[in-house]
Amino acid sequence: LKEPADATRPTSDRVREAIFNVLRHVIPEAKILDLFAGTGALGLESLSRGAAECLFIENDIKALRCLHDNIRHTGLPRTRVMESNALTFLEKNSLAEFDLIFADPPYHRQGAPDLATPLLTQALPLKLGGIFVLEVESERSTPDQLEHLSLLKRKDYGGTSILYFEKI
Repeated sequence: LKEPADATRPTSDRVREAIFNVLRHVIPEAKILDLFAGTGALGLESLSRGAAECLFIENDIKALRCLHDNIRHTGLPRTRVMESNALTFLEKNSLAEFDLIFADPPYHRQGAPDLATPLLTQALPLKLGGIFVLEVESERSTPDQLEHLSLLKRKDYGGTSILYFEKI
């Protein structure tokens, strides 16, 4: 897949492989939402593993161009791309419709906004029992239980942590 030089921090191949090993039973026929889609790697891999459809949300213009190129290159069907800020999209689309949501927001760095915390408190358009996969910095602490999400698993990979939540 193509990657824009400066617009994204793609999920590493090692981490992506680990995510899909955990989710192998969830993916087939799932409706996927890929927030902060970047290159589209998570959503496209889901489709290649039998997901029913994927909606990609991205607002960076360089990443969007790359995402469209990657969709064309893979030829995978059942994709939709929406140019939108992920949090704005969630505010306007809270009805449960997805089986699986991926979110890989830019890491909270000096001067950059924290995007992971609002995701954890936001009403997600996730079906009951659906899975929310959040990629964060490994030093970040997160609650085990939220009003609408329960932490199933946390796996650390160097400076990255993958959090798996279930909609309750």
